[in-house]
Amino acid sequence: MKGIFLNRDIKYALFILSLTIGYGLLFVIWEFLDIPCSGFIDFLILVLQWGIITLASFPLFLLLGINRYVFSVSFPVIVLLSGVFAYFRYSLHITLTPMLIDLIAVNDAGFGIGFMNLKLFLFVLIALLYSLFAVYWRFSKIQVNRWELFVVSSLCLLFVFHGVGKLSGSISQRMPASFFYVLKDYMLQRRTQGTRIDFKGDIHCNVDTLTAIVVLGESLRADHLQLNGYRRNTTPLLASDVRICSFPNVYTKEVFTHTSLPVILTRADSIDDKRAQTEQSFISLFKKVGFRTSWLASQEPVNTYSDFMHEADTLIYANEGKNVYMFDKWLDGALLPFYQKELEYSNPRKLIVLHTIGSHWWYNSHFEKEVFSPVLRSKNISSSTQEAIVNSYDNTILYTDCFLHQLIEELRDEVAILIYLSDHGESLGENEKYLHAEDNEPLHYPAAFVWYSVKYENLFPQKIEAMKRNAVKHVTTSFMFHSILDASSITSAYLDEEQSIFK
Repeated sequence: MKGIFLNRDIKYALFILSLTIGYGLLFVIWEFLDIPCSGFIDFLILVLQWGIITLASFPLFLLLGINRYVFSVSFPVIVLLSGVFAYFRYSLHITLTPMLIDLIAVNDAGFGIGFMNLKLFLFVLIALLYSLFAVYWRFSKIQVNRWELFVVSSLCLLFVFHGVGKLSGSISQRMPASFFYVLKDYMLQRRTQGTRIDFKGDIHCNVDTLTAIVVLGESLRADHLQLNGYRRNTTPLLASDVRICSFPNVYTKEVFTHTSLPVILTRADSIDDKRAQTEQSFISLFKKVGFRTSWLASQEPVNTYSDFMHEADTLIYANEGKNVYMFDKWLDGALLPFYQKELEYSNPRKLIVLHTIGSHWWYNSHFEKEVFSPVLRSKNISSSTQEAIVNSYDNTILYTDCFLHQLIEELRDEVAILIYLSDHGESLGENEKYLHAEDNEPLHYPAAFVWYSVKYENLFPQKIEAMKRNAVKHVTTSFMFHSILDASSITSAYLDEEQSIFK
């Protein structure tokens, strides 16, 4: 009798394992087909990654399948959702992100009708048939005896897959775990909105007409700008513009986007860094004096700075459904139509914040032309040459140069000021480190520059002269809050002119 029970339990474990492998082949695989690889070793690594991500769903299915009634409801829901998002991944090159949930939430039911087609129907049909077969087999062929053993085993395995450093991070962004983690991030972002300390007191603006632009860069280091003496022509368009003033000596203590942006956007500094978590950003001050404010995002929101995005009158996601585990094109040029539309609004005073993807890894996703070659052919750093890594990185800067030039061209005839500041730099092999996963000296020196129009200079000649004198000074990224207020002629008790590059 004991042997019969054992055989039944083994049969259940094998049933769940086969379902897991089938799930990986039908749905998870779509999240790996666009990952670049070069050579047989890269291919094996890719297969291994797919296998780990697929097996990560095994303990979840093992736990849900213990009770056949729970399984009959939960498994079809997971599989049908996976079918829909597998289609999105394959056909539209998007995946589930907090910004995609936000986009769905603000649109009516008619929004989804445009996605209805035969391919989506086939993906959903396959998911439906697969889930119904699994439910049928669970009810008619499978019995579970030692359910306590499976509960303990599944919980232990869930801890292993979802509680181990980088492994859990990779798993959380892929199906089916992403359904939970992304929704959790979205709810956390929504819950924290409106909890920051508001600005009080007298706030005034002494200019009637002004367009202020803040461009938040990504992973762009100062020493790779032609503007700053780099050996390559990475910024030919910006370098030829006499109204560009570069700041090559900006320092950031924070080297990750989620920690650096709150410092850039708020009054946080070395004296009081807690303001990054408690106070609102300069966007709120602009709103109080009548500016139309907008945030144009090319990156997905993170809970440490999503509050600031929602301070703006208008929040637009130009690349919804993109995340760092995707490797198809993800270009900042998608922001341009929305940027042009914002400029057309009749309000004479505007603040536009653009959060770009810039020079983030995977570099090849963020440029169009291979000017510097050869470029990366594999996502594995160890399989790539130093030359290819630097070439791909520098190509992203060339694209950024073109993108920023287009932003500036729209402002030539306006009273306008534009401040560009990257969140941090990037490691390109220094001390045998790459990207920005580990602290390294190049990460602390982000690119920064200011552009100003002729009309702006005529209106504020003293500010421009002061800025040019300050260009060689060593400053921290906390200059942004005070500088953009000062540049926009906004006076407030919260403005510290000593921290302004226009002082």
